[in-house]
Amino acid sequence: MVRAVVVDVLARLSGRRPATIDVIGAGPRTVASVLEWSGVRADVYPYEAVEAGLVDLSDYDYLFASAMSCDEEAAVRLAAEWRRRSGGPAVIGGPITASRKLPRGYDYAVYGEAELVLPRLVEALRRGVEPADIPGIVYRGGDGCLIDTGHPGYTTRMHLSRPYTASITGYPLYWASRVYVEAVRGCSNYNRPHMKLPDGRQCIHCPICFDPSTPRKARLRCPAGIPPGCGYCSVPALYGPPRSRPPDVIAEEVKRLIDMGATRIVLSAPDLLDYYREDLVAPDPLTTPCTPPANTEALEKLLAGIYDAVPEFAEKGPPYLLIENVKACLVDEEVARILGEYMPGTPVHIGVETGDPDHYMMLGRPGTPEDAVKAVELLKRHGLKPYLYFIYGLPGETPRTARRTVKLMKKLYRQGAEKVTAYRFRPLPGSAFEKARPRLTRYSRMIKHAAEEINKEAKKRLIGRIVEAIVAGYHRAEQSMIAYTLPHGPVLLVRDAEASDLGWLIEAWITGLHGERMMEARLARRIKPLAHPRSLQAARIIYQVP
Repeated sequence: MVRAVVVDVLARLSGRRPATIDVIGAGPRTVASVLEWSGVRADVYPYEAVEAGLVDLSDYDYLFASAMSCDEEAAVRLAAEWRRRSGGPAVIGGPITASRKLPRGYDYAVYGEAELVLPRLVEALRRGVEPADIPGIVYRGGDGCLIDTGHPGYTTRMHLSRPYTASITGYPLYWASRVYVEAVRGCSNYNRPHMKLPDGRQCIHCPICFDPSTPRKARLRCPAGIPPGCGYCSVPALYGPPRSRPPDVIAEEVKRLIDMGATRIVLSAPDLLDYYREDLVAPDPLTTPCTPPANTEALEKLLAGIYDAVPEFAEKGPPYLLIENVKACLVDEEVARILGEYMPGTPVHIGVETGDPDHYMMLGRPGTPEDAVKAVELLKRHGLKPYLYFIYGLPGETPRTARRTVKLMKKLYRQGAEKVTAYRFRPLPGSAFEKARPRLTRYSRMIKHAAEEINKEAKKRLIGRIVEAIVAGYHRAEQSMIAYTLPHGPVLLVRDAEASDLGWLIEAWITGLHGERMMEARLARRIKPLAHPRSLQAARIIYQVP
């Protein structure tokens, strides 16, 4: 049988993740599963496993890499190593291909969704023919010229109706990681940013965005050619309106992952509250971000089905079931009740980005900043942990927008937000702000500093607490073991843990702060080992555990 190696290069930048390493995204597993449906045996590994020499690339016929635009250096290094070890085709996909360019060393760049493109590409590779008639691919023809076969369109729910069953055991830290399971693909925010873009395009009082009576299908295309969604985000342009995966398919996938040894499952979606919301407007596409309200009947059916498949979620974990992103404008009393009933204490991530209502519209954001105030109050009241995201250095940022953003940050923290994170704006290929030039001012730094101070204060509240955590690495500079708080929380430097504790579930006593990202802790009690011995050996090599 033909064999393929799928390498997860996501967030590896020049080779190593700059932050946490406890994430297994849905993308590489999806690619491996689609390859297996196409008759190709596929194994998934993180980039660092290849870099450490734990994967023999010569055993494989095809390379499939998944990367973001910021990961090009690592992706090119991977391709060079592949060329030294194998003569087979090298394929790259993921957000890095949104610009429809072919990174150095790769034969094919896939910018369409895996379910639509890969089965036909695999067949072309087997036959040794050019994929000229397969939309969604960039490659060099026989004359050396770059060929773009055109956009393949978007998947339907039918394409998403099988569980992705690729193994996660190629990741050395799979037993400690947050494993993402796709629940919704695409985004319902088909607003456009209402500001002049660097190339001169501008959307002002266009009925497509401003008139509530505009047919939803008409919102798919902008007369000015501006990509849909928040100006800094490329999800709607790349993946289209929301399509939800069936609840039984998700439940089966979650169960298989738990059986493999996963301890934390994250239901992945640009907005989980879009789940089956498209059914409320069918046959039209769902292109309005805040109306109709969330499909709470479908949401509760999803969570109940997962709990039926994995009854351990109802007990004191691990394992844990988590969610991530929701739009604030869709959070109401019933949504908060359902999430609080099934996942008490779970972090819920809300993108706020700016505290200025006018800036909200300029960015193409859904709803208003006041929606975030309402959402935090409801989620907190129902026992959940609101995590908020802001972005500094955004186009349209002014002293006024910065001051209002800082004011809202502080208000939401007083109201009960558990964490406030500020990211630096970076233009993404395929987004409306793709050609914007990042510009940081002292007001940008004011937003960044405010978030750092809020998070420092929030972490101080954790000092003296005993939490459960998984020992999952080693900090060479600090000569200390690292542990991940369960179900989610700060990374811990456990000073008195030993190398033999790697892979153990422990109780840790938090003793103090350690920079922006970590906290100091002491070992309170060893509970039980969670890791398979074979994965421990790989983890020790990759993360240089003594």
